[in-house]
Amino acid sequence: MGKSSFTPKKTWELAVRSYWEGLSFQQARQGRATGVKDTGYRAAVTGGQQMNAFQDVCASIWQSDSDIELEVRTKGHNHLPAYFRPAKNWDLIVLHRGALIAAMEFKSQRGPSFGNNFNNRTEEALGLAADCQMAVERGLFGHLKPWFGFVMFVERAPKSLEPVKIPTGMPFPADPVFEGASYIDRYTIFFDRMVKEGNYDVVALLTAEAGQGKFVEPSVTLSLANLEAAIRARIEYIKALPDDVFDQMANQ
Repeated sequence: MGKSSFTPKKTWELAVRSYWEGLSFQQARQGRATGVKDTGYRAAVTGGQQMNAFQDVCASIWQSDSDIELEVRTKGHNHLPAYFRPAKNWDLIVLHRGALIAAMEFKSQRGPSFGNNFNNRTEEALGLAADCQMAVERGLFGHLKPWFGFVMFVERAPKSLEPVKIPTGMPFPADPVFEGASYIDRYTIFFDRMVKEGNYDVVALLTAEAGQGKFVEPSVTLSLANLEAAIRARIEYIKALPDDVFDQMANQ
């Protein structure tokens, strides 16, 4: 499959625009049934459906190769075994011949509370990585190591782009790489290190201004093109395994 068949940028831009539209819809709808509505922006981000368009694009990439039949599950109960808890419900999982091929998580952050939400998102990503990697090491998925991906979308706003102060009075100095870094810079450093340390196979980080479809990718190593190339490489690897070898790896 040639490079020209990669997902057009416009498709991703439509997913970004769908994100903002989904937030507005959820904020307007939330509370109609119960009479209880979150205040401020929280009503828009607690609905949990705003990243569906991103999941749909990734699902289409996983299903783009007609030479292999992959089962892709999204928007449902996609529970997988974990190590520190009984199970984790992933946003997207990919199965082949009953074996787990890949699992992906999709998260987002918009303003105005970038500080607290940055801490929450990074702690979630760290915890998920530790849980799934320990599950792999303990053989909960057989000998066929699953592929783990993460997609993070962050609003571009003055508070996410301006330098963030590092806490003072710490007994040891912070890593100098964080000096003068914005929250978007911190996300870039965080996810770049998560991939380099093997916590995730690939991460895509993209940012956009509120209501806009056009997006900015802070790092080429965390780009959507790199994500898609990694997905296609994973598909090619699974295709290359003889069926008997695949079955043995998946079932042991």
